[in-house]
Amino acid sequence: MSKLIQLFNPTPALSGDSDLASALPGSPLSSIAQSEVSGSLVSSRLKGLVVGFIDNAKPNFRFLVEDLSSILSARYGVAQVLVRQKRAASLAAPEPMLHELLHSCDLVIAGSGD
Repeated sequence: MSKLIQLFNPTPALSGDSDLASALPGSPLSSIAQSEVSGSLVSSRLKGLVVGFIDNAKPNFRFLVEDLSSILSARYGVAQVLVRQKRAASLAAPEPMLHELLHSCDLVIAGSGD
């Protein structure tokens, strides 16, 4: 694969500043501007992006991803949301799923439904 997957700490900084731009240089999200809500990562820069979710098969994730998908599409103009489910939380996502999301999405969020 030629793409690099980088991870960053999703917890908000105490100062309200986001280090997303430095964590993901050159990505479509590298220039996301902070919204009026301190510490959030929402912006019109999400418009047109494809967002993927990896459902870890926990019972409540489905409810979370349904709400997030609606908000991302309606409020922020996300072009498409892809949701793929792992067989179990204790198992890694299968390679074909990872390849599909890598080639189809601008942003992928691994979720938990606890």
